[in-house]
Amino acid sequence: MLSSRVVGGAQGEDAHVVAGGAVQWVLCNDGTVAWPAGTTLRLVGGPMVVCPIVQVPEVAPGQTVDIDLEVKETEDASDIFYSLVTPDGQPFGEIAHVKVEPKPRVAAKPAVVVLASPMDGVEGGIEALQDEVKTVEWVLANVGQVPWPEDVSANLIYNTPGFEHLPGSVKIPALEPGMTAHAGFSILMPEKAGDWKAMWVVASPSHPEFGDILIAEFKVGDFPFMDWMLASEAEADTFSEISSQAPEKEAKKLSAAVAMQQHHVVGAGEVKYEDDDVENDSLVSLGCVSGMAAGCPWILELALTNDGTEAWPKDVALTCCFGSGMGCPSLVLSGEGVKAGETVLLQMELAIPEMTEQTAWVLATGEHCFGPAMMLSVTDVQ
Repeated sequence: MLSSRVVGGAQGEDAHVVAGGAVQWVLCNDGTVAWPAGTTLRLVGGPMVVCPIVQVPEVAPGQTVDIDLEVKETEDASDIFYSLVTPDGQPFGEIAHVKVEPKPRVAAKPAVVVLASPMDGVEGGIEALQDEVKTVEWVLANVGQVPWPEDVSANLIYNTPGFEHLPGSVKIPALEPGMTAHAGFSILMPEKAGDWKAMWVVASPSHPEFGDILIAEFKVGDFPFMDWMLASEAEADTFSEISSQAPEKEAKKLSAAVAMQQHHVVGAGEVKYEDDDVENDSLVSLGCVSGMAAGCPWILELALTNDGTEAWPKDVALTCCFGSGMGCPSLVLSGEGVKAGETVLLQMELAIPEMTEQTAWVLATGEHCFGPAMMLSVTDVQ
């Protein structure tokens, strides 16, 4: 007697496969004679989203054969049925059945990229004078397939301590795909000469994975007439100037640098650093973590060095300035002031977010932050 039974692979009423994938059946000859040469497995019900005819070898009683079929892409759910058929067209054995489900549609996400920056081609910062008003402008582009959300804005996330009168938040229009927008600020330069930096993040509260960074750096010099006034005073009272002259102390400053970083991920998770990751005094990449399930924990060890000239205050904390923080919105340092030249080791307990995301942290004390913004990305959430 010719007979067959499905003993493995897709079986049962709940058996299903996603379009674009593959279906497997393990068929057993539970009859008393071998299947004849020329036996085929044929589609006997449902749409032709898989190969309709498959050659099957001669299988002796008690033996099995594996059948693997690729399923075509389809937007409609369906049921397909297969039966073994003899060379003369007689079906036999158990019907193999599986439900084919379309791939879940992934909603298009908004995307932004900075096409032009005031820092393009500038080394060491934009030249400026004390108390001068400088205008900086970026060109942003919607490189996605959907309009930007209505809640997009550029928000200040970092500034050199003492760099004040900066715009905290600026509304950005909801661009259509393929369109560009100009985002610009007029900024009053500090009264003191030196190097000054500020960073804004283009973000959307309703889409945490949306965003990019706007960076502005300035090299502020003295007004020319101040040099002239100093020179005139020196000529008028040379003796007094010499007798009271004292070496000028170097201005103290808070600063930080990332000395080491190491991710401890589990399973198939991996960490990559792209060649085009931004690396400068204002922004440091903590890499891109991928291939892990939402909610999965991992550890990031971070060594930070005080490369400034002033000890860090005791209340310094690593604080999230952009994104969710991935389970670590704030991490207080040891509670001891880190002296210039010293290094502190932090252990960040993080968790994979529900979807692709970027987040960043800065060192903060009171209302001020210093050092680079440290940016971490998560993609390919399982």
